[in-house]
Amino acid sequence: MGPEAYILIDHAYEAYRQGRFVEAGVLAGQTCNDAKKAGKDELAYELGLFEVQCLLRAGKPLGALNRLLTMKSWKAPLHEYLFQMKKQTFDLLRSYNPDVTQLETRLGELERLAKSALDGVVADFRLYEYLYLEDQGKDEKALNSIELAWSERGAGTMNHAHSTASYGCLVNLRLNRRPQAEDWVKIMERDGEITCLGYRADLADCKAELALFDGRYEDVFHYAQQQRRVAMEYADKIRVHEAIEKQVRSRLLDATNGDPVDRLSGVLDVFKQAIPGKNSLQLQFRFSLLLLDIRLAAVRWAVGMQPAEDSWYQSPQVVACDLRVAKDEAIRRIDKTKAAIRRAGKIARQSDQAFCCDWRQEAVNHRRERLQKIVSNLDQGVTSDFTVNKV
Repeated sequence: MGPEAYILIDHAYEAYRQGRFVEAGVLAGQTCNDAKKAGKDELAYELGLFEVQCLLRAGKPLGALNRLLTMKSWKAPLHEYLFQMKKQTFDLLRSYNPDVTQLETRLGELERLAKSALDGVVADFRLYEYLYLEDQGKDEKALNSIELAWSERGAGTMNHAHSTASYGCLVNLRLNRRPQAEDWVKIMERDGEITCLGYRADLADCKAELALFDGRYEDVFHYAQQQRRVAMEYADKIRVHEAIEKQVRSRLLDATNGDPVDRLSGVLDVFKQAIPGKNSLQLQFRFSLLLLDIRLAAVRWAVGMQPAEDSWYQSPQVVACDLRVAKDEAIRRIDKTKAAIRRAGKIARQSDQAFCCDWRQEAVNHRRERLQKIVSNLDQGVTSDFTVNKV
């Protein structure tokens, strides 16, 4: 490798610092291949990991996964580099091409590597164990992983403390343990660094979820907006899309917004903030469920019901019948909700089959039951000629 190669490397890092992630990824990939051909294995490995980071920030996760898979047989210059390569490979396979047998094998490799690495890296491993258990709907075990991650922190993972605490908050909410969830937020506020973008995004995320759990829609929108703005600063697609979801849900909860599918409600405007790129299986399911909940909210509005929050569902819907639209329009909305149930159900089945569980399908079925109650009430309470095929 000549001097021009090192100039390209400098250009790659400068492009990354300026947010030109696609350009940085191209340059990193080119110089990585050149370094490997020149026998500079340590430099090639470092550049390969840098290319992965660039591609992830550029919204090209499959490109990042391909690079990681090519590095599988490369000799890592440092134990920690090997751990980083394997954990990123595990996370991308979990998100885009999951296979339970393969994931469990890779998770075992990560655990063995973590135990022989620098102090605290085992806590880093626990976060990926948590995510895998979350995908399977095993929330009690996921909580145990987070508690272990917190107790096993060391110098190598202190910068991940905010991630650990935020997961602790969210898993407790899923287990309907709101006080414990709020305790984790207090820990974050006590121990966090306000200058860290990841900390600020995680804290806003947890506060938004707590507010959504409570039905405080104004606070939901406020904290989700904070999360989205911070996440946009470093192009974190997952955090941006999670924030968008909560902002939409806050709009659906606010009865003063009127018809959820009317452009004046602001529901559809929030989607314009999305970051392009391939969605993970997890995001595909969350957004299919969100679109279903928008359709369900539109039915509720049409039949004169008050809003209900469908993700945490702490305040169950109160069925009513005071049509705000023509009967044909109500039927049209019900049919669209049925179609959304079918779409979400298909994605749920695919994801559940991949992770050998059924909790996603249960989430869709809960929406199906809520729609059924509305339809049954309409059949009984409106006029005799109002008929809707059962869900």
